[in-house]
Amino acid sequence: MDRLLTANEVLTLTGYKSRSTLWRKVRGRAFPPPVKLDGVAIRWKEGEVRTWIEDAPIQSYGTKDRSA
Repeated sequence: MDRLLTANEVLTLTGYKSRSTLWRKVRGRAFPPPVKLDGVAIRWKEGEVRTWIEDAPIQSYGTKDRSA
């Protein structure tokens, strides 16, 4: 069973600095949506967040041969 993460834990895992960015990604369907628990608690499934991180594109920096 997945552990449920708070918004602060999600921010720490993703490196996002603000909740606004997190919610903008959720609304734009660029980040997994949270689940709502009884009352007002909102949590994200850890497995979904980790899969999103693993599937994120990797930035590559081409190397130029400057010896010529």
